Formats: sequence, structure tokens, C-alpha cells
Amino acid sequence: MKISRRNFVKSATLFGAACCGGGAAWADGSGKERLRMGVLSDIHIRCDKPEQGEMFRKALEYFRDRGVDAVLLAGDIADTGRVAELEICANVWYSVFPNGKAPDGRPVEHLFVLGNHCVDGWRNPHYRSPSTDEQARLADAIGYADVRQKTWRRLFHEDFQPIWMKTVKGYPVIGAHWEKSDGGIRIEEFMKAHAKEIDPSLPFFYTQHEHPKDTVMGPWAWGHDDGRSTRALSAFPNAVAFSGHSHYSLTDERSIWQGAFTSINASSLYYGSNEYALRENGRDNAFGYTGEKRARRMKALGLSQCRQGQFVTVYDDRIDIDRLDFISGMALGDKWVLPLPVAEKKPFDFAVRRAARVAPEFASGAKVSVAIRKNGEGAEFVDVTFPHAETKNKCRVFEYEVTAALEADGVDLIQAQRRVLAPDFYSLDEPSFHRSGLCTFLSKDLTLKGPYRFTVRPIECFGAKGRPIASELVKIA
Repeated sequence: MKISRRNFVKSATLFGAACCGGGAAWADGSGKERLRMGVLSDIHIRCDKPEQGEMFRKALEYFRDRGVDAVLLAGDIADTGRVAELEICANVWYSVFPNGKAPDGRPVEHLFVLGNHCVDGWRNPHYRSPSTDEQARLADAIGYADVRQKTWRRLFHEDFQPIWMKTVKGYPVIGAHWEKSDGGIRIEEFMKAHAKEIDPSLPFFYTQHEHPKDTVMGPWAWGHDDGRSTRALSAFPNAVAFSGHSHYSLTDERSIWQGAFTSINASSLYYGSNEYALRENGRDNAFGYTGEKRARRMKALGLSQCRQGQFVTVYDDRIDIDRLDFISGMALGDKWVLPLPVAEKKPFDFAVRRAARVAPEFASGAKVSVAIRKNGEGAEFVDVTFPHAETKNKCRVFEYEVTAALEADGVDLIQAQRRVLAPDFYSLDEPSFHRSGLCTFLSKDLTLKGPYRFTVRPIECFGAKGRPIASELVKIA
């Protein structure tokens, strides 16, 4: 669904009033407001896809209209690693914030880091510069240090530093660019060297492209680093880290994690990720379980309509994080509220949240339908369809467990069990976005033939399972 500039700003204004209580301070609780910051990641600007530059502009205009002091961008600015793409980013930035300032003259700081596409994208043969001249092609590659230095200085009026530190309204912000093909960064040494510049009584912000290992989503998450940022930040319980790379949706509540520090998935302004291994309609995940060799029977779920970001407001007593859908201009869910100081209160600890979650449930009378079909080559498929499961206590369905059981001689013998991502798990949790689910089996995988019953259970992102619904008996021959 596309929206006009006028409607986008209107919905953005309504969003701000609904989530923040309205009023000039956008506050709904105690504590003085100190900082407003927009957060984006993975904007993937391409010269041949001007719509990405326009989506970036819409997001910046939204942030401008809510009075931001800074915008954090967690990498993958340039999709194919070309200077021209970084130029588009800078042109859009300064068209929304002329001379780096808001309409009222206040400075608005850019907190940008490069991602793997920015640094290594030019090496991909599919993303080659159209220039046939080798020297011209290399001169257009952000991956070359001398090109990167000159381009960054020219476009953003500051020296390029692999790791930088800025202060916005008294709050330190540290950013680490993607510097090597392996994503390596020297953040451990940097944090030790600058530890005395960080006030432990205040939160500070950190950004890099890849997720700190073993934080958001979980140890299996696609797109995490080798662990060095987790080690570095673990000495700073007041650290709040934003990272992208994975494109995981902010509707997955595992996108925020608190342990030794706070880690937050910045999602993507380009498309959503389906890198969830072991799901029939997901993709492989090289960072997760890789032992599954079974051919899947369904296409990977397409998440092209996923344009997400965050609006962060820092108060004396808390940090509010609004999750945004930039297609509809609506909130993706309840705001996340981090009590301050973060070192003392951790409501987003995974174990605490998992224990408090409840399972989504199917509506009364919901039914499972089964249809058998053949393709042009004679292979027989069993399609199991079912309605969307209802959210309970704000715990929405993330995926479904679908079980095929032979029922004969008083026994129900499971023959196959699959997981499928809810086809709308990444979008707004409202009826107009809800979609029914589908799981496909190949009949030859159901080795014992006879009467089958197919059951479906809804599961939320932390694993709580709802009650199953079942089909009538179906003959598998």
C-alpha cells in the first residue's frame, strides 16, 4: 500500500499523538525529555531504484516533523557499493535537513555507518558498475579506502573514521563502520580507550551493521558478528546498541534484548527477512541449524512490503522506542519502554519475557481444510490451510506447527510435522492485514497410507503454543 506525502504526514502525526500522549513534548509519563532520535537500517539505495531514495526521504520527513535531534542509520546505505548511491543518500539528507539543521534552525546530527553492501557490494558481479572502464569502476567503489575517505568528506563534511564517537545533547553515540570483507571491527580496543568518556549514570548509544552475537533474536540469528562487540559492550550495562543486517521484522519481539547491555534490531527500510531455518516457507540460515537436507515443499515467504524503523525518545527516567511501519504510517506494536538507569532494570531480558508470554489461539469454530492436488509431473501434494490465529494478551502468532498423523486401530501415529511462518507475522497486527496459513506436504513423505488427520497449533515468537485445531479424516493413498 503506497501513501502520499500528505497522508503519510497525517498518519505520522496521529501515530505520535496515539503513542506519546500528544502535546509538544510527546511525553506520557514522568521525567523530562532529553533527546529524540530516528533509527533506520538497510535503506539499500540504488541508482536504478529511485523508490528507495524516496522511501528514505519519507522516513526522514517523518523524523523531521517529530523534531528529531539525530538520525541513526545502521548500515547498508548503498546497495551496490557505488559512490553515486552514497551521493543520493547525502542529497536526500540535506534536502530534508539543509546544512544539517531542522526547520527551526536546530542542528540534526547524522549518525551513519556503512554496511557490507556499502563496502563489498561492488565486488558482486550482479551489482557491477555499468562502466566498462576498469579505472572508472574502481573510482566509483566505496570499498576502496581512498575513495571512501574522499567521498565521505565531500558528502558529509567530516573525516571518515572506521569507529567514531559523537555527542548529541549530552549523550555519547559510538558508531563502527563495516571495514573489512569479514565484517571485522576493532571495537574492543576502542571501548577500552574511551571508557572514561562515558558517564555510567546515563545511557549511551552504539551502532554497527551486524547484530552483536548472542543478543537480539537469539544465538541462531542470521547476521550476527563474531562476538567481539558483545564482549566490548558487556562491560557497559548502560549501552544501548542498534544494529541491522538481518532485515528481521520489528514485529518479532526478540528484536530487543537485555543482558549485560541492551541490544536492539533496527530492521530494514528495504525488505524483510525470511532467514528462519526449519520453516517450510522460510529460507536457510547459515548461522542457525544447517543439518536439514530435506527439500522443502513451499516457496519462501516473500516480505517485500516491509519498510520499518524506530523513533527513540530519551527521558530522565526511561527510553521510549516506537516501532514504525513506513508504508502505512502506523505503529507496528506497543512501544518498548526501557526504564532508566538501564543497568538496574531489565524488563526485556529474554528469560523474564518468555515466562510471561501466553499463546495465541484460534477462534472458536476455526477449521482446518485439506486438499490433494497433482502437479504437471504427477507428484501428489497435500495442502493444509487454516485461519489466522488470534492475538492473546498482546502475544501474536509468529508461526504454526502442522502435524500429519495416521489414525487407525485406535492409534494416532505422527508421520510428519512441519513449521510454517505465519504469512503476516511481519506486518501490522490488525484484521485487514491478517492472512490464512498454508502448509504443504508431499504425499510420498507420508509413508504409511490410510486415514490422516492434520492438526495445527499457533506459536508465538518465544515458543508458547496454543491449542490445536484439526481437520476431518482424509484418505492418503
